[in-house]
Amino acid sequence: MKKILFIFLLLLLLDCAQPPLYKDKFVISSTFLEVISPYPDAAKIVYREFKRLDKIFNLYAPYSELSSLNRSYNKPVKVSKELIEVINLASQVYQLTGGYFDVSRGALYKFWKDLINNKKKEFFPSSQVIEEIKKIGGMEYILLDKEKGTITIKKKGLIIDLGGIAKGYMIDKAVKKLKDANIDSALINAGGDIYCLGKKEGGFWQVGIGDPLRKGELVYSLKLYNQAIATSGNYEQFFTYKGQTYSHLINPFSGFPQRGNILSVSVVAKNATTADSLATAFFIMGIDKLKEFLSKNLSTLKIFVITKDEKGEHLHIF
Repeated sequence: MKKILFIFLLLLLLDCAQPPLYKDKFVISSTFLEVISPYPDAAKIVYREFKRLDKIFNLYAPYSELSSLNRSYNKPVKVSKELIEVINLASQVYQLTGGYFDVSRGALYKFWKDLINNKKKEFFPSSQVIEEIKKIGGMEYILLDKEKGTITIKKKGLIIDLGGIAKGYMIDKAVKKLKDANIDSALINAGGDIYCLGKKEGGFWQVGIGDPLRKGELVYSLKLYNQAIATSGNYEQFFTYKGQTYSHLINPFSGFPQRGNILSVSVVAKNATTADSLATAFFIMGIDKLKEFLSKNLSTLKIFVITKDEKGEHLHIF
């Protein structure tokens, strides 16, 4: 499941006395990676870390560590500390959100991805078909042994899909590499998931939340310092069937694409792992359950929800 995140960067103008910003762009696993920093070595450090971690988390690379794990069944598989850590974090988000973020439903997500990619759309699954596919998942069937460094998949055919958290985690690991190299100013943009390290010369990093319905326009801009922002939305990846529009984001409870009046959810957090995973969960929750979640969980998050009804677009800020 690939999330399309529609965030535009607004970089403040530099005066001639300030050092230049180095801007580098890469493509890794079909996702663009942009690094902006006054340090010329920052991009190389970030790209090298992304390449290393991609060999672990890439669901679509047959020889990645995750793919190898997904081919196993009922036997402990020795894995890297990074894979243990990110699945453990995913489990924590699963518990926190009451199951709205569920990396164990890879078989379900793959089913819908294949259907969406089928341009003909003659087939639409029944509830019975979806219920059978849902039986393949379940976080309780992913067993972590941190001491031995192993993961055991206890459900045959279960697929772990880290698409909603791995990118944020990779950003955070790259930020740590930058700090280890004494780099204190950089902006990392991985497919729209953004982390702003330190300050930009002359002020804060400034980013904008894009308008889902008006490409190139912004609904909000904000200044970030040692913070991340990630967005989930359905305005670029969707499909239609018999006149009805369906999101590419799948509700793990119903097993069907999420439907509702939310166009996008943006989350600002202290790290990209949190922002990435919660943006997905909050979008699937819907605004009523999101309000209920916030009433029960104190946090320092900033959340921006864009909805649409017969009166037009609305921006909700929490």
